[in-house]
Amino acid sequence: MSISAYIPEPADDFERQFNIPVAAEAFFSECWEPGAEALGLKWVPIFSTGIDVMKEDLPAVLEELARLKQWALSQSGGERMAKLASRIELLEKELPRALQRDGAVVYIG
Repeated sequence: MSISAYIPEPADDFERQFNIPVAAEAFFSECWEPGAEALGLKWVPIFSTGIDVMKEDLPAVLEELARLKQWALSQSGGERMAKLASRIELLEKELPRALQRDGAVVYIG
């Protein structure tokens, strides 16, 4: 299984095609979860079980992702931490685009 971000009720072609890979479950538990725990994050740990993100949630989610990215880049682990950071950068770029429409929901799980 893997974790991805998508729009469960798309309103147009962009939303229908929106699908961002986050992490394979094993990679999430090995790399994402330790960082989320070390930083005391609330949103990121729920990605593994699934969560709806709405426009009003975006600032908090992006803030946690930025903190986790900084954490990852400060760790040893080279390629794995760089992969985590690159996935976060993709989410940072694409989540605001996906949540422009009023009422839009992005499911991450």
